[in-house]
Amino acid sequence: MKLDELPPPPPDREGWPWTVADDDSNAFHDTESVLPKISIITPSFNQATYLEETIRSVLLQGYPNLEYIIIDGASTDGSVDIIHKYSRWISYWCSKEDNGQSDAINQGFRIAGGDIVNWLCSDDLLRPGALWKVALLLADDTALDVLAGACRLQYDNEHGRVVDTAVAGPEWERHPYSDGIWQPSCFYRRSAVDRNFLVDEDIHYCMDRELWCHFVKHRKNWHRSDEVLSHYRYTGANKSMIGSEAIIDEIVTIFHRYTKCCFFLPEILRDIWLPLVLRGMRPDLGPKRIASALAARAVAAGLLGIYPQRHVRNLQREIYSYSVW
Repeated sequence: MKLDELPPPPPDREGWPWTVADDDSNAFHDTESVLPKISIITPSFNQATYLEETIRSVLLQGYPNLEYIIIDGASTDGSVDIIHKYSRWISYWCSKEDNGQSDAINQGFRIAGGDIVNWLCSDDLLRPGALWKVALLLADDTALDVLAGACRLQYDNEHGRVVDTAVAGPEWERHPYSDGIWQPSCFYRRSAVDRNFLVDEDIHYCMDRELWCHFVKHRKNWHRSDEVLSHYRYTGANKSMIGSEAIIDEIVTIFHRYTKCCFFLPEILRDIWLPLVLRGMRPDLGPKRIASALAARAVAAGLLGIYPQRHVRNLQREIYSYSVW
């Protein structure tokens, strides 16, 4: 796909993927005959502000064996007009009511026929050349099941501050329920998803973490890359930033599903340790603030004496971070 083949961008937009295409893809063209088919699924609902940029970032990869699927949840904000604008290059799309993002992802997965799969949310982007890099890395080593890359983070509420962030190291596989893998930069063989759905539809915020845990449990082979494969935008309305207590509850659910040796640990941290920590941060409580802080430290010390340190520390970090967002 070339830049001049797509509809022109709005007049106020420039750079990737508006006025700049992926020129680097030309270096890979002599390998087209062996390229695996890649399926990208975009679940979307009322994301017209960002959707066109997401679509263009996929189409302008210039990747010849692409299947692009958009599952829209009956948007009313102009999203369908944007999809129509690019429909000739989209493999499949629909706009109808669904049961949320996880349901939309699974709808796309059931349609997808690619050898390699990922979903790309409608406010995220693929970086130039991402699909070529993914395809060549996985085609070169057939023993690899999952490829996790670095991610470019953009903070819209901080004047568009941009930070490139690496993927977690191999030690992460000892506690895959914790943060460390950037979902839009994580691609996997369809054959690695050895169940009849991609994500658990009962999980609405941490469906990616549940999938990573599934891969680790079934001993799938991971490859970690320093390549920045995607662009994750913090808009202030991201599900991961507004879920708060619901996200913590899902982390607890996933922890129990995949970690059988630490009964009651996440509940103690969520229901006892965290309230003490938060009370210890309140300046209006006077002496009670100090007592709460000391009690939180005592609870944490006791847990470290009973449970594996890595689980305690990782759950502390996860539970605390989502409580204060």
